[in-house]
Amino acid sequence: MAKKQRTDADRRVRQCERLGRLLRILHLIMGKGRWDSNTLAAELECSKRTVYRLLQTLSLAGVPWYFDEACRAYRVRTGFKFTGLDGQAETSRQDIDSASLNLAANKLLHDGEKFMESLRTFCDQLNGKRVDSQE
Repeated sequence: MAKKQRTDADRRVRQCERLGRLLRILHLIMGKGRWDSNTLAAELECSKRTVYRLLQTLSLAGVPWYFDEACRAYRVRTGFKFTGLDGQAETSRQDIDSASLNLAANKLLHDGEKFMESLRTFCDQLNGKRVDSQE
C-alpha cells in the first residue's frame, strides 16, 4: 500500500500543533503542580512517548529540565530564563517616546480604515453586488 502524501498545509498544521504542545509542556513544568509523564500525556492529549520526545526537544533547545524524585514530577531548574529575551523587552520600552508612539498609533488607525474599506468591497463582490472602482 502506498504511503499517503501530506500537503504543505497539512505539514504546517502538524508543525503548529507540535510547537503548541512544546510550549504548553514547558509552561506546565515551569509552573506549579505535579507533572509526571502520565499527567502530562493526559493534559496534552498525547501518548507518553510524545511527552518524552517533547522533553528531548526541550533539552536540545537548552531548557534545563529534570525529574524531581522527591515529588515525582518534571521541573525546570529554578531561575532559568531564555538568554536575550528579558533585556530586549526592557530596553525597547525605555526607548519609546510618546510622540513616536502616537504617530505609530495614528498610522495603524489610518491603515486599518483603508483595510476595512477594501474588505467591504471584497465582501460585496463575493456577495454578487456590483461595486464601482474607487481608486
